Amino acid sequence: MKNKSLFFILGSNSFTSSHFIKYLISKKHKVICTSRSKELQQHFLAYKKKNDYSNFYKLDLNKDLNKILRLIKKKKPNYIINFASQSMVGQSWEHPIDWYNTNVISSIKLIDGIKKNKFIKKFVHISTPEVYGSTKYNLRENFNFNPTTPYAISRACFDNHLLSMYKYFDFPVVFTRASNVYGPCQRLYRIIPASIISATSNNKLKLEGGGKSRRNFIYVEDVAKATYKIALKGKTGESYHISSNEIISIKELVKKVFKISKSKKYNKNVYYTSDRVGKDKIYFLNSNKLRKELNWKSKVNLSEGIKKTLIWFNENKKKIIKAKKFYIHRK
Repeated sequence: MKNKSLFFILGSNSFTSSHFIKYLISKKHKVICTSRSKELQQHFLAYKKKNDYSNFYKLDLNKDLNKILRLIKKKKPNYIINFASQSMVGQSWEHPIDWYNTNVISSIKLIDGIKKNKFIKKFVHISTPEVYGSTKYNLRENFNFNPTTPYAISRACFDNHLLSMYKYFDFPVVFTRASNVYGPCQRLYRIIPASIISATSNNKLKLEGGGKSRRNFIYVEDVAKATYKIALKGKTGESYHISSNEIISIKELVKKVFKISKSKKYNKNVYYTSDRVGKDKIYFLNSNKLRKELNWKSKVNLSEGIKKTLIWFNENKKKIIKAKKFYIHRK
């Protein structure tokens, strides 16, 4: 394929990255996929269909860094998209060293190994709004970091390192921070698929803090298209927020899922607990910068996105219900 860029994906098994890879393939780009686990089954991996545009390598950022660096040097990708991280928030209190090892130490070693590779046009770092902490402000990209959990602290640390690499060594990094992403193929312990399972079965669903925390949710395909625009046209050294304009409490979100699922089991299956330590009560990302500078807009509203996710669930239900419905920590 003439004039098509080569994309190198770190953390290709993640929910958001698999949809981004699917979008890249639809654009006929060549893709190198790397993840510490073998490729997931198709119902949890959006791009996992027979195609001639992607190659997968089972490589762990903590254990196989030199192999990753050699592969990057050999393949000479135009764009490196970094989805790799220890990503669970609550569990980061239990094993904080693992979060710092992956999200800080190994990640910094990666940058140190590729910083002189001139063939890299852009290093797109998929960050998180958790770095801002809890705030009622309409968050713009220049808002100060105030992380409140080991997960958030580790992500903020690496973000700052990358920003210094840009300022003093002209490293071509650009940052993305998306609000709560959802859609087909998402892991079952995330709130929307967990709500669908509870609405369509007898599985109990706990809402920490009574589900009062408020969030913005955005459909995963909208995020994939935004990430693509940012990779190609985003300004190095800049951050871009990816969000819709809908904000909702977790409690109301779950009720919406039950309603769309035509379930009357909310009072029976949903119960409330106290909040976890350091949980952010609210954040709302302002995505005007992305909308104005790169001409992006979110197209799928929350109700429509939940319906699309429910279709995925029903089409794969026999396989999905056999999968683990809780997070299993790995170093």
